[in-house]
Amino acid sequence: MSFFMYVFLIACIYYNKKGNPWFLYHHIGEAGVPTDWFEEHLKNIWFLNMKTLTNREMLESLDKHGKLPKNSVALTFDDGYYDNYRHAFPLLKKYKMKATLYLNTAYVENEENRAFTYLSWKEIKEMSSSGVFDIQLHSHRHMPIFVNTSFDRVVTNDDLLDRDIQHLYGGAAKVGYPIFGKRGEFSSTGVIVPLEAADKFKNFYENLSDEEKGNKQLIQDFINSELHKDLIFETLDSAKTRVLEDLNTNISLIEKHTGYKPNFFCWPWGHKSPEFIAILKSAGIKGFVTTRKGTNGLNLDLENIRRVELRVFSPLKFKLNLLICRNYLLGKIYQVLS
Repeated sequence: MSFFMYVFLIACIYYNKKGNPWFLYHHIGEAGVPTDWFEEHLKNIWFLNMKTLTNREMLESLDKHGKLPKNSVALTFDDGYYDNYRHAFPLLKKYKMKATLYLNTAYVENEENRAFTYLSWKEIKEMSSSGVFDIQLHSHRHMPIFVNTSFDRVVTNDDLLDRDIQHLYGGAAKVGYPIFGKRGEFSSTGVIVPLEAADKFKNFYENLSDEEKGNKQLIQDFINSELHKDLIFETLDSAKTRVLEDLNTNISLIEKHTGYKPNFFCWPWGHKSPEFIAILKSAGIKGFVTTRKGTNGLNLDLENIRRVELRVFSPLKFKLNLLICRNYLLGKIYQVLS
């Protein structure tokens, strides 16, 4: 064995159980990770004698000890889907494990008249009061904003039923309105397209020939020369007002229905912003959760928490990721390579 391999093996032994992996779920069941697969994930955690920690428990450990316990793991769920209650909740109780749910409060439904696939406040309260689920923040609306004037495409008939597209135009989107580069509302100052400007673009676009409609440079030249002056470019102060209004709604609704004021924020779509971290901290946010792959250390970096996404992970893939990411050294190597 070479000296390098010997040192590497010693380092792997030293850093074993010193990684803190976080796993990201959305749906459990038919629409996402199969329920039997999810149970196998929990069995692997149980077999390795790992402790599942909620965000609240992690913060308490950091405040008390300055670090997280060895051999710990976080199971996290984004958005707030009903199948989290129907499928994940019973299994977590069965294996005496815990998880954290990042909730979009705008889409909470009434279980007696459920139109889509989201949780009700009654279900959320039950999940929270059981101690199994910690309910944290994922923004109220989980909506995008235009962040530049780079032309992408125009609104089509299919887009008229798209909640995100309608939000960008205040619910008044029309076929032919422009769509620019967009990101999550919490990631940047925005570009607002007033309806008058959108109609001006629509009239221009509809008078183009089919060949001209395929010429993006022609369209971009019109935007730069004729439309730019009609757009509203947010200042950081106006963006701060916008995001804090959404965030405070997210906080107040969760606190009202669970009795606990949340203080971890999961970036919608994983679109993070260094400039906005200070703004969110001013509202009491202590932890910032991303979708970037890798593992975390026991002295958790609260501003850059990494997760491994498991939309289609088989039990074997989960086990491999779990073994790799609970080892801090291997988890960091995986982070660089992924």
